[in-house]
Amino acid sequence: MHLLKLEWLKLKNIRIFRTIVILYIVALPGLLLTVKTFNIEFDDMPPFLSSFDLLFKFPTVWEWMAYIGNWLSFFFLGFLGVIMVTNEYSYKTLRQNIITGLSRREYFFSKVNFMIAASLAVTLYYVLWCLIFGFTHTDTIYITTLQKNTSYIIRFFIMNMGYMSFGFLLGLLIKRTGIALLIYVTYIMVIESILRGIHLYFFQNPSMHYFPMNALEDLAPFPIMEQANQFTEENGFGLMLEPNMAIILSVMYISLYLFASYQVLKRSDL
Repeated sequence: MHLLKLEWLKLKNIRIFRTIVILYIVALPGLLLTVKTFNIEFDDMPPFLSSFDLLFKFPTVWEWMAYIGNWLSFFFLGFLGVIMVTNEYSYKTLRQNIITGLSRREYFFSKVNFMIAASLAVTLYYVLWCLIFGFTHTDTIYITTLQKNTSYIIRFFIMNMGYMSFGFLLGLLIKRTGIALLIYVTYIMVIESILRGIHLYFFQNPSMHYFPMNALEDLAPFPIMEQANQFTEENGFGLMLEPNMAIILSVMYISLYLFASYQVLKRSDL
């Protein structure tokens, strides 16, 4: 708790941290609510969205909110993972902490504690809005309906930890906020897609899905993708990872990011 409090004291007054928190709070429910403002006839909708209410009802609300949260966590939590360490290099607070008696190990765990706390807070916020939307839009609620798709809760938490720990590692390696953020976005949106395409061209097997950011994305994919994946798997090639495999791979990658981060921190010049 002491390390977590120390991290909070360093971040709470940083403007970009407050901006990230406010934007996430507003955007998570706000993006789904904007769907209600669309003036589209139901007859013109694709079959999987014959009614917009499906986005707000149990059990599908868990899927749609998680998908929206996936994009938000990619931007906001990943950026926060970068910023919470690059700012320390910029303002020399990391060096000051070490000089005043904080060990590198304690510094590392203060960051890990904060990432866990932030991921947990965001996950609880996700659960809150799923319950609000679900209870206010579902006509008849059964326990089985409420519980279905609640696996997204743990998947959502792991996804948040994944983006933050990856950003944290990049921040430690690069130390400059702008460059680290550029590499973070470029790798996830461009470089990994190219690498997966090359991998598929040469190997032509489902292992193309095992890349780190793809594993995180498959924790909360576009909801229709899971249904489409069941069909394509029956025909020999899946479009995405199965949920359990996505969880296993994501936890492995998070462990790798944190291990690598600790090694970099131990050896880096402060």
